[in-house]
Amino acid sequence: MLCAALTNAQTWVPVGNGVSTGGCVNILYVYDSVMYMGGSFNSPGNNIAQLNDTTLSPLGLGINNRVCAIGLYKDTIYMGGYFTQAGGHSAGSIAKWNGKSFANAGFEVEGGPVSAIHQYDSLLYIGGLFTAVNNSRPSGLVSWDGKKIDSVDKYGGWEGADCFIVNNNLLLMGFGGYNYSLPVETWNNRGITYLGNDYFYLSSLTTVYLNAFCVVDTDLYLGGIFLYFEDSYAVHPIKDTVNNIAMWNGKTWSALGKGIHGTVNALVSYNSLIVAGGSFDSAGGVPVNNIAAWNGTTWSALGNGLNGTVYTLAVYDSNLYAGGNFTSPGNGIAKFNPTLKIPPIVIIDSVNIFPNPNMGQFTVVCPPAIITGSKPIIEVYNLLGEKVYSAGLVGGNTIISLGEQAPGIYIYRIITADGNLVNPGKLVVE
Repeated sequence: MLCAALTNAQTWVPVGNGVSTGGCVNILYVYDSVMYMGGSFNSPGNNIAQLNDTTLSPLGLGINNRVCAIGLYKDTIYMGGYFTQAGGHSAGSIAKWNGKSFANAGFEVEGGPVSAIHQYDSLLYIGGLFTAVNNSRPSGLVSWDGKKIDSVDKYGGWEGADCFIVNNNLLLMGFGGYNYSLPVETWNNRGITYLGNDYFYLSSLTTVYLNAFCVVDTDLYLGGIFLYFEDSYAVHPIKDTVNNIAMWNGKTWSALGKGIHGTVNALVSYNSLIVAGGSFDSAGGVPVNNIAAWNGTTWSALGNGLNGTVYTLAVYDSNLYAGGNFTSPGNGIAKFNPTLKIPPIVIIDSVNIFPNPNMGQFTVVCPPAIITGSKPIIEVYNLLGEKVYSAGLVGGNTIISLGEQAPGIYIYRIITADGNLVNPGKLVVE
């Protein structure tokens, strides 16, 4: 009999030597087996680097100031930020990388940074706080077809786009603005409209910021700095507290539990979870360190978290990465270790679990060799490595009910009295 240990440590680990001391990673972007990393640092590289497999390395001659946005257009990587040069070439806040060298994007932005880049319907959209493009207005929100710039923002009212995403054949745009904001502007190549009639608020004197999107199936997740939303067109509007994160299901906005106590800067889908990163100390009332996970029902910590602000999240080679201005673990970039590792094992006796998938109730069938003279137990873990259920197994068949556990993938293991593991595996709750 060969035995295997099931580890459920939840840890973050450094990525190489990270970035230079005092540096910050603002954006992670994955394309064609490479993860690009932009921010403010002088090592590895100047403000831009790449992770290829497990190696961090510079990107050409680098960029001479902060990189805030990265996007893809016609198989070319575009980068935006506060810089004036890329690879030694003049590049007013935006440049392109062809896989070997930097070049001018074909136009230059003036008066402010580029903060968001995204391809939509054969065009590249660029947003930020800039005041002019190639010495002419309008500004703030423009499109690029590879040859010419065109304005999306005809009247100069949509400066400061912080995030883009495409959903349901629309380009969704998040902006900050005053002490209230219609949460998401949508663009369909004809005009700008909104998702629903709800306005998001923070307080009478504080600006609302909409910083991050994530789309999973038909649900849109939005993170930023906002406290509640209400239908401002109602006679007696009802305030719905969401605390810096909310979900749009195609018809209405809703809260994710008690929300997050602090700023949300980044969202990503990882292992059937919505992961939020930012600057916060709790999520749904659970103590966390700047990063947390939502499983559809509850919030959980992701290991010990990070000791500074998280600005960006990405999934690369099936692993979760975070970038920011933290110093532990690592400087500016860290990877979340797989929480549950089950090596292949060979056993003499086996068990059967059915049905699988199930609705949270299933039967464990144990052969007499395991039950006789032993008191085996079954343990069930979620994908964060948290034990959600434990019970003894008696007789040949034991009916297990997980109660109100959320639908998703779980890991079960059966431990015999002598400490051996018997057939650990996956359990799917629908």
